[in-house]
Amino acid sequence: MAVTKIILLDIPTVLPVSTSPNTWKVRLTLNYKELAYGTKWVETTDIESVCKSLGIPPTDALPDGTPKYTLPALIDNTFTPPAFLSDSTPIIEYLERTYPDPDSSRALYQPASRALHALFEYHVAQSITTQLLPVMVMHMYDKKTPRDRIHFRQRIEATLAKKLEDIELKGKDREEHWKKLERAFDLLAASMETRSGAGELFTGPNLSLADCTLGGLLLALRYDSPDEAWMKISSWSNGKWSRYMAALLKWTSVE
Repeated sequence: MAVTKIILLDIPTVLPVSTSPNTWKVRLTLNYKELAYGTKWVETTDIESVCKSLGIPPTDALPDGTPKYTLPALIDNTFTPPAFLSDSTPIIEYLERTYPDPDSSRALYQPASRALHALFEYHVAQSITTQLLPVMVMHMYDKKTPRDRIHFRQRIEATLAKKLEDIELKGKDREEHWKKLERAFDLLAASMETRSGAGELFTGPNLSLADCTLGGLLLALRYDSPDEAWMKISSWSNGKWSRYMAALLKWTSVE
């Protein structure tokens, strides 16, 4: 393991692991690169104040121009001055640039493929991530810490003008929504079958940026909803996602 002094800021849950797809995306990268790091757990309620106090930049701006702070964030104290980063993809780009693998075949992405990875991230976001709330909202709520449940309920209900319990689909509508998501996963599985080489991941046995994106999402679903979401997903696409998860497990330790 490389001798580094890295701190990953992640979001705690009632579980011993996070259920944030984006923080998992960075954690997979750190573990794959075998970089030494520690985790600072920050509840959603405290993200803005903690990031400001540590000098971590905002990830975006709200419509009124107010800075928006989100996790993951990363502090790298390995060098002087230290690096303070936010947002999963810029963090991964920094780690790839700062700690390249001597074996170029283990690179998370090739510079020429970065635009394709951005397109992939957009596709996953539009076809899967943004479609999850109607079947996942109460699973997500249940796994949050008591303080973050209050914050989550207030934020989602203010945005959608509905109670969480009314957002969640039930009965036939719920099953139809899961079938829509299954079709999106089947499309991904079919695209992965067109590549050459062995292994369950996008580029074979080694991790790629696409795997960090999709793997982070699958890990979040697995921990948020093991008895519904993961039970369904692991059976889809002829068991592809169960095999895919097994290939990821070596990089899922929580430091």
